[in-house]
Amino acid sequence: MPADANKKTRRKDEEKQKVVMPDYVELWKEMYFKNEDAWSQAFKEFITTQTFVTALDQVKDQMLNYHKISEQNLDSYYKVHPAPSKKDIARVAELVIGLEDKVDDLDLQFSTNINRITTGLIKLVDFNANLKDEIKNLRQENLNMQKKLDDIIAILASKSEEIPTVPTESNPTPKKKPRKKDTGL
Repeated sequence: MPADANKKTRRKDEEKQKVVMPDYVELWKEMYFKNEDAWSQAFKEFITTQTFVTALDQVKDQMLNYHKISEQNLDSYYKVHPAPSKKDIARVAELVIGLEDKVDDLDLQFSTNINRITTGLIKLVDFNANLKDEIKNLRQENLNMQKKLDDIIAILASKSEEIPTVPTESNPTPKKKPRKKDTGL
């Protein structure tokens, strides 16, 4: 049994000689979460105090004053040095947009008027073509009627040579009777 006792003592000696290395990741996590809790608690307490609210109001007022002063400085700078400000550029942009809208309206009106004019011209050309056809037809009818009249006159002339003529007065004028003047008696 002395061998067993020897083994046990050797194991104990080996265990004593073993160096245990700490787990740095676990230590870091533990430290991080404890610090986070401590800082969050401290900030919660600080944020809820009236001192923090007063300090925040003062910082806000200072920033607004700084902004106002810097805006005034920029305005005075732009008055001395002629360079367009954002307001000037915005105003010009508004004017350009307004002008574009007016040009678009004029373009729309122009195209509408051109369409009306072309439609009217097309109708006028069609009417003119129809009128030319009607005039041509009327001329043809007039020529046909003229031929017929010439034929009728020729027939009448040939027949009038066959019939003896009776002298008639040309343009007989009725004789006027003298009127008696009424004297009113």
